[in-house]
Amino acid sequence: MTALEEAAHPHRIHVAPVTTTTDLEAVYAIRDEVFHREQQLTRFVRDDPDDRFSLNVLATVDGVPVGTGRVTLFGDEAQIAWVAVRKPYRQLGVGRAIMVFLIDWSRQQGARYITLNAQTHALEFYRKLGFVPVGRRFFMAHIEHQMMVLTLTNQDETENGVA
Repeated sequence: MTALEEAAHPHRIHVAPVTTTTDLEAVYAIRDEVFHREQQLTRFVRDDPDDRFSLNVLATVDGVPVGTGRVTLFGDEAQIAWVAVRKPYRQLGVGRAIMVFLIDWSRQQGARYITLNAQTHALEFYRKLGFVPVGRRFFMAHIEHQMMVLTLTNQDETENGVA
């Protein structure tokens, strides 16, 4: 990283797959902080059965756990969920770093599209990543959501003129 890049991004954001119980506990703590205590969306942040066969990631800033997200594969569909960044660390690019990691991983696994249920206050964030709204808005608990989809193109298909 150049000195100019370092000045523009003084915080070091790192996103990695969860591989230890310590990291998984950090994921649950972030989910609890954001989805239970802050948003009163759900207090059941540990008991999601999809966690067993999904990729959970943990984002850190300067080594401090600050964000998380999860992707689950269903055939050629990837479903992103539980994207959360602790309030003091928002607007630093953490959420974008999490999403880029999950999108890239999904593409590498052969996903052809990615779905998610976005809280409506975050629609523009997801639009900037290429997601488009699908269907009607709905409420999960008391928070309005919108299903969104990102269609992925396989680089081989693009190079061969198929996509």
